Amino acid sequence: ALCLSPKEYNEKTGLAIFCPITSQSKGYPFEVSIPDNITIHGVVLSDQLKSLDWRTRNARFACTLSDKELTEVLGKLRTLL
Repeated sequence: ALCLSPKEYNEKTGLAIFCPITSQSKGYPFEVSIPDNITIHGVVLSDQLKSLDWRTRNARFACTLSDKELTEVLGKLRTLL
């Protein structure tokens, strides 16, 4: 999953705001493709924002998404808010 919330928030609350990532691209308008040079492969589902307990789920850092893809995710999210 792509974490969108700041580290300070995550540590203080035990929660984090995520967009899920799937390896099954279906061509939906809110999908954002992850480049091939990133460790994680697939698409970010930017319309499925979730607040989750990252400690219970044993979430861990895997890689950093480029500014280009992050900007695209946030732009698509803005259309929903």
